[in-house]
Amino acid sequence: MANNISATTNDPSVDMLNTARIGIQHIGQPILFTLGMIGCILNIAIFLRPSMRSNSCAIYFHASSWANLQCLTWGLFVSMLASFTNYNLLNYNSAYCKIRYYILTASQLVSRGCVVLACLDRFLLCSQSVQQRSFCRPSVAIKVMLITVTSCACLSIYVLIVYDALPQTHQCSTSSAAGKIIDTTVLFLFNFGTPAFLMSTLSGMIIWRLKQNGKRVGRQKVHVRKRDLQLAVMLIGQVVLYITTALPFVTNFVYSTITQYVPASSKSPYRIAAESLAITATGSFGTFIFNALTFYVYTLTAPSFRRELFALILPTRWLNRFQQPERTQISRTNRINPSFPDGHSIDSQVRRN
Repeated sequence: MANNISATTNDPSVDMLNTARIGIQHIGQPILFTLGMIGCILNIAIFLRPSMRSNSCAIYFHASSWANLQCLTWGLFVSMLASFTNYNLLNYNSAYCKIRYYILTASQLVSRGCVVLACLDRFLLCSQSVQQRSFCRPSVAIKVMLITVTSCACLSIYVLIVYDALPQTHQCSTSSAAGKIIDTTVLFLFNFGTPAFLMSTLSGMIIWRLKQNGKRVGRQKVHVRKRDLQLAVMLIGQVVLYITTALPFVTNFVYSTITQYVPASSKSPYRIAAESLAITATGSFGTFIFNALTFYVYTLTAPSFRRELFALILPTRWLNRFQQPERTQISRTNRINPSFPDGHSIDSQVRRN
């Protein structure tokens, strides 16, 4: 384990790597955990506001915030606690080992799944098809979220079987070759590979559809509400953050898998220190950046989210003084409706006929 490696040797380069690892554990992790917990709590409070509860994409963001909160608690906090106490109960208590990794795995799956569903929601909302836009309703989003959470909880049950505390090697990990294969498959297929592919593909298609909606198609023109556009921008920013932080972890995981049977006695002290730093930087720290910083991505990318934040934390009299009047009228259905050049909605014309 990285925590058991001495930070002081006779090699200055090795000492520098060990110092960097300890700095990440003792400084970086607490800062990331604090920022993440504050961000998740504010996200939950903002997405519970009436103006957000009526939006299907915001419902997925709300569920993702709860999942991120669980990831930070059972992932980053537990790792940080073991680093500060220099004692990791996960390596000696089988029940604690299984429960921790089960909750962490399920929460990570839910977190990724919510972003994928939000991408699908924004993509369908930009469609001219009434049937596709009907998917983007709060009632549908709640049902889909319940199905997603249940599916992720069931998929993660394998952790309770294959994971175990291994005191002899000071690890909480899979205890068999078959368990390692299952864990690696789920990690790549459901936690990184498939979500990254779907997020990237759907984000590109959202951008394409938004550009198409700004053009005339025959006699039709699709008008996109500013709030829906800003939610799409928030989503794309979140996808970029996820891919940027996931790639280093996946790369290091592949390297660790390939070199897992190389005996430690054949490695130089510099290589051991470098591998330990990489595990800490990409694993117990880097893999939780996505869970911790979504609030700050939302705040930087969406003025509407900032207004909701100000409305949450500022007194009403201050808000009325600085808040700019809305330039666009908020529709009751919060939908994108194609319209004819005369301004009449296609949906309303269909209902008349």
